[in-house]
Amino acid sequence: MTGKIIAIHTSKGGMGKSTLTAIIASYLAYVDKQRIIVFDCDPPQHSISDLREEELATQSTLAQTYHALSTTELMQMAQPYSSANDQAAFERYRNNRQHGVAEHYAIHALPFSALQELDMNRVRADFDYIFLDMGGQFNAGILRALAETDILLVPFTTQQVDVTASIQYVGAILDYVMNRQLPDYLTIRCFWNKYKFTFNRRADALEAYLSGVFRNEVMPVSFLRTRLNDADAGFDRAKMLTTIASPVLMPAGRYVRRKEDTKPAEWREAQYLQDIVGLIQEINSLLPVSAIANR
Repeated sequence: MTGKIIAIHTSKGGMGKSTLTAIIASYLAYVDKQRIIVFDCDPPQHSISDLREEELATQSTLAQTYHALSTTELMQMAQPYSSANDQAAFERYRNNRQHGVAEHYAIHALPFSALQELDMNRVRADFDYIFLDMGGQFNAGILRALAETDILLVPFTTQQVDVTASIQYVGAILDYVMNRQLPDYLTIRCFWNKYKFTFNRRADALEAYLSGVFRNEVMPVSFLRTRLNDADAGFDRAKMLTTIASPVLMPAGRYVRRKEDTKPAEWREAQYLQDIVGLIQEINSLLPVSAIANR
């Protein structure tokens, strides 16, 4: 199998690039049991790699505290912490003990310049999915990484300033393709993140408008069907996790609406990250069959 490179990228901050990269990678690694690697190429913060270090430190402390307990004893414990954050960390530790999760997918913090040096063919041979978390600017390293990318996911939110920034970003990508700085076989898909369902009509109109704007361009640009609800999309940083698939522990309990539903009565209660699973399924549908043959 040849691994597929996925980048969630746009030029504006605060759109959910790092958060969603971590959430999707964690789901694929711990639920779907895929071989995952994340290249954290967003200096100076390197938020995903910093998050991993914090999680491992917390899990190490909990392991020292509860190492003498059997898994059965651990599972029978009542809530030992009064703090919600401490209790959540304990639940993550307990879940991983129960399911034997001892190893975590690779995360490498890299400077932009390192993107030009990566042997992508070797990386593809070793992993099923390769995620690129990159800063918003365009430079030689990022352009080289995008040239290797199989699927570029561009987040939109319902904030007008974000919509404008994302449209400009897609336009810039298409300019790079026209100028032969990016290949014309790059698959680009936009998607709604932090979505408010009162925005349905506006979103439908924007999608129709953009399909017309980009219709005659060198490559098709369209929206994924999945819209990530602002409550369920994982934008809460407490749910951005790299050592566990967060939907295991954190049901949203919110009501969200499927894009294809037409009546208010068809609203459904969704579990946290249910729509992330739908997003992953859509991504896989865009990949060659050989890329998902071992799923």
